Amino acid sequence: MLFWLIAASLTLIVTVCVVAPLFRRGPRDAVARERHDAEVYRAQLSELDADLVRGVVRPEDAVGARAEIGRRLLRAAGETGDAASPPRRARTAAAAGLTVALLLPVGTFLFYDRAGSPEIPDQPFASREPEAAPATSLATVLAEVERRLAASPDDGRGWSLVAPIYLQSGQSEKAVVAFRNALRLAPATAQAQAGLGEALVQQADGIVTPEAEAAFREALSLDPQWPPARFYLALQLSQGGRLPEARDAWSALIAASPADAPWLTIARAALADATSRLAGEPPSAAQPGPSAADVAAAQDLAPDDRNAMIEGMVSQLAARLQTAPNDVEGWKRLMRSYTVLGDVDAARAAKGRAEAAFPPGSRERGEIEAFAGGLGWVEPEKTSDR
Repeated sequence: MLFWLIAASLTLIVTVCVVAPLFRRGPRDAVARERHDAEVYRAQLSELDADLVRGVVRPEDAVGARAEIGRRLLRAAGETGDAASPPRRARTAAAAGLTVALLLPVGTFLFYDRAGSPEIPDQPFASREPEAAPATSLATVLAEVERRLAASPDDGRGWSLVAPIYLQSGQSEKAVVAFRNALRLAPATAQAQAGLGEALVQQADGIVTPEAEAAFREALSLDPQWPPARFYLALQLSQGGRLPEARDAWSALIAASPADAPWLTIARAALADATSRLAGEPPSAAQPGPSAADVAAAQDLAPDDRNAMIEGMVSQLAARLQTAPNDVEGWKRLMRSYTVLGDVDAARAAKGRAEAAFPPGSRERGEIEAFAGGLGWVEPEKTSDR
């Protein structure tokens, strides 16, 4: 009996402590926690942009961080504005809270008295299965951002958040639209201008078009040392056969890049190609396309860096073969590179262009057909039944 008296007394004391604050009048202009969170996330986005400008964070690494911060910012923005209950409702809420606080211990006592089983032993922690936290996929984040942008198409911050995600996921058409909207609705930055240029290059299958060139030059007008813009402008010089300018541009980019920059492998290969061609060496000696050693070395990189390295070399090699189609080894590297990237259709198209460059029955054409047969995607010729 003494136990129940002590338990009842403690319950009464706790109830009074819980209910008493409900009768106090709180400040009318309290700041919502979600509004504070939104300000913190906006500050984090600004710090991330500053880190990108200083070169502390790579553009590839910043995409995932920007997407996560943007998701949190959008969630906090949706909850911002919720204020505390109006003062006139405070006493009603307090009365309801008091009722619940009094009925809860009484109901608990009655329920435990009839259904409780204190004889059941405790369950060890080791036998309890942890609950898995719900995972938020990139598709879910994109769907949420797109829904908000559909409702608020003039949200420059939203377009700035979603544009790099589109670019990273290979949705070039959506990336172009998103970057253009971001540049129209928000202050222009070197990152956004270069992102538009990259989306245009991706849309053109690796070719730096005049429109993309204009975007990259605009990025350099905002930040003369922005690495992505310098990289693609150097690539355009190589693709256009402007070898002296390409050699100087690649050399300057390599000299200004950190030792672990993911674009260095492509830049060094392109510099070697331009230097060799200026020296008058045959096209087969200059290897702008990924060799077997390049592909093997790329396996140690992150998937995005590996694909970016190979795609950059492939686009440069494909552009050179348009002006020098008699390079048998170049066609082989191009077909192998497309195969590594998993683009079998592009590999077949490269085989067709290579065969068209050499007459039927020639040794070169035979080498092309034999090499393609060893890649595993050439279907065997069907023989008619007799």
